[in-house]
Amino acid sequence: MNELINTASSVGEYLGLTTEMTTEAVVTQLVDDLNITKSADRDSWATGNLTYTITIDNQSEEPYENPIVTDTIDPTKATLVDGSVTINGTPATTPTDYTFDAITGLLTVNLSDVAATSTTVIVFEVERV
Repeated sequence: MNELINTASSVGEYLGLTTEMTTEAVVTQLVDDLNITKSADRDSWATGNLTYTITIDNQSEEPYENPIVTDTIDPTKATLVDGSVTINGTPATTPTDYTFDAITGLLTVNLSDVAATSTTVIVFEVERV
């Protein structure tokens, strides 16, 4: 499958220390009318929980059938907040709707079909470890 993969980085001084930051890779599938995007509720994270939103947008005339969404959370820096996963605003249940492996940081979300000309939105929170 064709993908466009993009990251951004920054190098600077912070409290007298050389600091380098790199964004998570943003992967865009080069498929007409079917897209997945991910965003966070903030650009910098010091305290509290961080909320991620993953959106599958199907503007085609065909359903996107049985999608499985995976997201790896760096287990050395953060972990999934238990019970925080929602699908289209409805609380998701484990293991039917999603699973999370705290050792590897792998979150797997099992979705129903994304109907033609519709979107499905997954929201979850992580906390620092």
